Amino acid sequence: MRVFPPLPPVPAPPAPGTRDLALDVVRSWSLLVVVIGHFLMLIVLWSDGVPSTGNTLTSGDPWPFVTWGLQVMPLFFIAGGAVNWRSNERFPGTYSQWLWQRVARLMRPTLVYLLTMAAIFTAVTVLVPRRITDPYVQGITGPLWFLAVYIPVTALTPATTAWWRRHGPWTIAVLLVVVVLVDVVRLNSMETMGAINMVAAWTLVHQLGYWYRQGVPRAIAVASIVGGLGVNVVLTQVLHWYPTSLVGIPTEKFSNMAPPTVILVCHAFVLFGAFVLLSPWIRRRFVAPRAFHATARAGVFAMTVYLWHMLVLIAWLSLLHVLGLDLPTRVESGQIVPDGLTYWAWLLPVATVFVLLVYCVARWLWPVEFVRLPWFDAPPERALTSEWVAALGTVLIGAGLLSIAGAGFSGFPTATSIAYGITVSTGVALLAVLAGIALLRQPLAARQLVD
Repeated sequence: MRVFPPLPPVPAPPAPGTRDLALDVVRSWSLLVVVIGHFLMLIVLWSDGVPSTGNTLTSGDPWPFVTWGLQVMPLFFIAGGAVNWRSNERFPGTYSQWLWQRVARLMRPTLVYLLTMAAIFTAVTVLVPRRITDPYVQGITGPLWFLAVYIPVTALTPATTAWWRRHGPWTIAVLLVVVVLVDVVRLNSMETMGAINMVAAWTLVHQLGYWYRQGVPRAIAVASIVGGLGVNVVLTQVLHWYPTSLVGIPTEKFSNMAPPTVILVCHAFVLFGAFVLLSPWIRRRFVAPRAFHATARAGVFAMTVYLWHMLVLIAWLSLLHVLGLDLPTRVESGQIVPDGLTYWAWLLPVATVFVLLVYCVARWLWPVEFVRLPWFDAPPERALTSEWVAALGTVLIGAGLLSIAGAGFSGFPTATSIAYGITVSTGVALLAVLAGIALLRQPLAARQLVD
């Protein structure tokens, strides 16, 4: 009796020079590092049957520095920039078809995830009070922010690559100035202006992928590391203008991540330089059969793991609570923190089971990433090809996913939540995502160029 569905065959390693394995390694493994980070950061305290959540990074001043190693999302945007440019160059069809090809690969498993979450939390709303679900499950959908930003940035690829061909690295300089100016306005007068950096900062990081594809001298890579790290140390540790952490945590006055600040951009430069320097070694190392096989398998699972890991984590911690095996926590200075070394001693076995559970879920659900879905994979024969329609569809998907990421599914489908300072309905946001997909759907040839 087969427990898991069979895995697809792994192709042979590509011939040298035909494919940049360094990009495959980054795209396969960077999202998995995020999963580890989320597990390490989430901390729960139960009081009278009601959970409160916190972040282990609030446990002391050194802890936010952990994010300088675990914050790897810029790497995915860098790799995405290089891959998207190549894909757009090679695609033989229209812009709308190309964009749908890129979006469909990401949104197929995401749509299944969203509809499953809607079904689960419709039942949860009936069975569990919101005083429990509001603080406990809102973060489950947080990882959707990545898709909410990455899809619009991908949609801009034809425009940003044309800009790059004319002005090269100056495009990065212009975007860096925009990020800094937005920071100044956001931090001194109008906080909502920070939303501009959700596009400007991540488009800048995407442009770094163009630079990588063009070729970056070793001296520039070293300067990126030294300069990015130096600026961050000065701004966060000397001048104290910005928080240390590269993710949002309760003890810091604002987040460097949502929306991104110049600190996150400088961190992206550090990762960019390191990636440029290490990419030759990565290509040599991962062309070996076992390393290539592991990377190919990770690529199959990556999106599924990324989408479902928070639900698995919350379910696992809930089971531990039911069994009376909660990780020991306490309140200190108003924050939930680990209760001594016992917390960290128990963390390893808890993490081991969590990894096994995520693996099982990924093994069961990975086919969803490739299966044909009703309606989703049956676009009209005469689909709309207007670039304006594609832009509207992209905006609806991005805004819908970002709203769901911030509001979560607690109280679904009728409840509203405050996210980003505005009232958001996850039910309405889900309809926006579906409407965006409807506008983007395109008939594609049986054989598609997908990198």
